[in-house]
Amino acid sequence: MTAALRALAGAAAALMIGVLAGVTARVLMRLVAVVAGGETGFSLSGSLAIVALFVVAMLPGAVALGLGRRRTGAVLLWTGAALLLFQSAVIPLQEDRAALFGAGTVTTVLAVVLLLSFPALVLAQTVATARAARLLAARLVPAAPRAEATVGAAR
Repeated sequence: MTAALRALAGAAAALMIGVLAGVTARVLMRLVAVVAGGETGFSLSGSLAIVALFVVAMLPGAVALGLGRRRTGAVLLWTGAALLLFQSAVIPLQEDRAALFGAGTVTTVLAVVLLLSFPALVLAQTVATARAARLLAARLVPAAPRAEATVGAAR
């Protein structure tokens, strides 16, 4: 039962942080489209898919960290982050680059700031998910006292 609670703690961390990061990414995407002068409509299915991607990318690593598998969890989290970073590089390439970077200094600076926000968001999500998974797992299932701690207390 302890392992199940720890895995659940990791999943909860991935869900909480992933939803927050996914919604933030969706807003950033909308802002990039506004700056580019493109279509700015939100589709519910597209927005849900983005949020789901941000949750699913972190889920395996967060569960592993919840279970106390630090190295495995770190590798899985950073693999998920790499997937999200790749997507954050590919998606802006679909926008009209001439509209983003050719409409004046203010538009170009705003576009650069928005595009650099995606990697910062992914890195922040990865770190926050790792911390939340470890903290939730520790709170739900406190670590058992070590053997030397109980032996010293008997004296």
